[in-house]
Amino acid sequence: MASDALVDQPTPSAAPSQVRIVDAPQERVHRFTDLLSLIATMLGIVLVLLIGAYATGTTQGITEDVSGFARILQRLLVAPVNIFSGIVTLVIPTVVIIDMAIRREPRRILEMMGAAVLAFVATVIAALTTTYFGADELINSLAIRNSEGDLVVSLPAYIAAVAALLTAAGLRSSHKVLSWSWNLVWASIAVAVISSIVTLPAALVTVLIGRATGLVLRWSIGSTADRAYGEALVAGIRRAGFEPKELVRADVHDEFAAVELDEVSAAMGRTRQGRIYSLTTRENHHLLAVALDGDQHAAGFLVKFWNGLRLRGINARADVSLRHSAEATALVSHAARTAGVRTARVLGMSHVRDTMLIIYQRPAHVRPLSSVPAEDVTDGLLDAIWQQVGQAHDAGISHRSLSADTILVGDDIAADPTVWLTSWELGEVATATLAKRIDLAQVLGMLAPIVGRERAVDSALRAMTEEDLEQVAPLLQMIVMPRSTRHELRAHKDKALQTVRSEIIERMPDADIESENIQRFGWRTILTLFLGVVAAAIILASFNTQEVLAALSEANLWWLLASFGWALLTFVGAGLALIAFSPVKLPWFRTILVQVAAAYLAIAVPAGVGPAALNMRMLSKRRVASPLAVATVALVQVSGVVVTVVGLVALSLITGSEGTLAQLPSTSVLIGVGAVALVVALSLTVPKVRSFAAARVMPMLRQTWPRLSQVLGQPWRLALGLGGNLLLTVGYVGAFWSALEAFGQSLPVVDVAVLFFLGNAVGAVVPTPGGLGAVELALTGGLTGAGIPTAVAASVVVIYRLITYWLRIPLGWIAMRYLQNKGEV
Repeated sequence: MASDALVDQPTPSAAPSQVRIVDAPQERVHRFTDLLSLIATMLGIVLVLLIGAYATGTTQGITEDVSGFARILQRLLVAPVNIFSGIVTLVIPTVVIIDMAIRREPRRILEMMGAAVLAFVATVIAALTTTYFGADELINSLAIRNSEGDLVVSLPAYIAAVAALLTAAGLRSSHKVLSWSWNLVWASIAVAVISSIVTLPAALVTVLIGRATGLVLRWSIGSTADRAYGEALVAGIRRAGFEPKELVRADVHDEFAAVELDEVSAAMGRTRQGRIYSLTTRENHHLLAVALDGDQHAAGFLVKFWNGLRLRGINARADVSLRHSAEATALVSHAARTAGVRTARVLGMSHVRDTMLIIYQRPAHVRPLSSVPAEDVTDGLLDAIWQQVGQAHDAGISHRSLSADTILVGDDIAADPTVWLTSWELGEVATATLAKRIDLAQVLGMLAPIVGRERAVDSALRAMTEEDLEQVAPLLQMIVMPRSTRHELRAHKDKALQTVRSEIIERMPDADIESENIQRFGWRTILTLFLGVVAAAIILASFNTQEVLAALSEANLWWLLASFGWALLTFVGAGLALIAFSPVKLPWFRTILVQVAAAYLAIAVPAGVGPAALNMRMLSKRRVASPLAVATVALVQVSGVVVTVVGLVALSLITGSEGTLAQLPSTSVLIGVGAVALVVALSLTVPKVRSFAAARVMPMLRQTWPRLSQVLGQPWRLALGLGGNLLLTVGYVGAFWSALEAFGQSLPVVDVAVLFFLGNAVGAVVPTPGGLGAVELALTGGLTGAGIPTAVAASVVVIYRLITYWLRIPLGWIAMRYLQNKGEV
């Protein structure tokens, strides 16, 4: 709710004066740091329990060593345990409650008492749950022996209650009383551990339970804000060197505020972080005051850090403190103004309570570009926007958040197309080339919904050369656009980024504007890596390590080298297949290196995705149209499936091998195949199912068939492509067979091929990096079913995957670096 207050403050001449303030003070805030602390506390509880349960010897040893000091302590102090228990349970809560009463915070007192009660109950429930349902290892880590020699779970609930009370009272750094109280709590816990009243894990868990309860309450209902409002805000502005007469918050409606307030709110309120105030000084100077609050800093810091970590070419600024963030923003703004960019000048700064104040020059008679009707946007205005951005880039400064809200224009656009760039919170000096290209892509993506793709591209070509625009076009992606621009692009589907790229292609048919991957990783990569780690942990846990190591020690080194040689041959086969089906001539050496580089991508993408992506990239770099490149890659994959099936049948007929295949119940297999075929046929009679299948199958057929028709007219290409895929399959089967021979095991070649195809199929279905986990389980199960001992089967699979997956990753990294330096990928 808005408040209109008159604050009596002395002027420099010592005459009394009044400062008119229109503001909406926020008394309680939900601190993001509280949520982070809660998550860290919960993880701490889990970690302490795991260490206590699985490192019992270590924790018990520490507890026993510490307990050895009990007799010495008892000689020095009289009943230390009782004294510290009394201090914790009575003195500390009393002192803190009295302190809060003096500060006139009755609501905080009620919150503290409520947190203490909740923590007490939660600790009692935790103790009972552990006693009746906990594992023996967990109980042993949290229990002490009573006088009768029985183990009793000891979680002192009063300690948890005091910890929750102190947490709900506020930040430890905010009051000295809280700081001293926490010190006494830790001292009492140390005495309890030394006196064998509680184990070390139990003491830590108890405190963490109390802190977690206090944080839950503090986050859910909010905590008292330590922001600068009213007199504190006026004092901060004075500290920055200005004598305020009127201070009006930009996002608060006030009918008596100055007329310029709407202008400030529209132009600055949506574009800057923090609270925005219209400041009128005693000399009637109209300025802008930006208040950055510490409780909002953590979230902004994490967003900047995450974007810098996830996106290439974005240097994460280490704004570890609120002051550092404000100083960095002021530095970039000052550097831009010095370089001739039209932007608001920083006039002063100050720090008061948990707020940093920055005083800016206030642009007069301006409005954001987003409020300008499309028909009023002239070519002169577009050129002025590009000119201001280019001037910043010439000085080595990037903005990184250019949108229709951060760009301000003058009122008289036709006569004087004046442009201001504001909001340099994400800007940086001495910036990278990629950051400048992102700025240009943001301007182009911002202008398309406003003036249309044709005028947007025309203005870009007036501001830069065709070569520069060709470098910018691959960055026309949603991920690099500010939030407001993304919203506008989604609202104007006919003017989306893809249509802008199409317009650039029409102007420059030979331009290579394939989207550039600027993400180091995404959520999908994180998920696949997580699934891979889980799968690897499950596999390693299921193996008998001693038996596997014993089998590995007896492996034949020469057969292992042969297996590695077969694995290297797969790169040659994959390269020959791509060369054969490619519509343009490819250098054989670099094509094979692309297949090697795909092994590096296997650490983060599912099986088969890496080679397809890099093959597409290589073809695109050679000006192959996207539809033709997709058709070529699809043809390579389809031909690989055909060669695999035909090769398996031919191998069975030529060798006359039965082996493992003979153990399959043929009648059951036929019945199963017939049942599956019947289900598929019946499903296709349903229109929706038929449409779904057609939507998945027909695009690949339409893409592949024209290219296949061309290849069929060139028999030597077809033979080379099929031969390459055959060599690829033979290489993997040979590596698997050699790994078996290295352990003195022998299976018919057709059986080895069947098991390989089984593992390959499972790896293609499961979305873990390189099929990690699923391939190992499938191959181990297949070998065990073929009569090979489990320990030996596990050893064979471990060695095979080491050779065909893990050892190829460093080779792929080297190849990737080489190809990137050569501009191939």
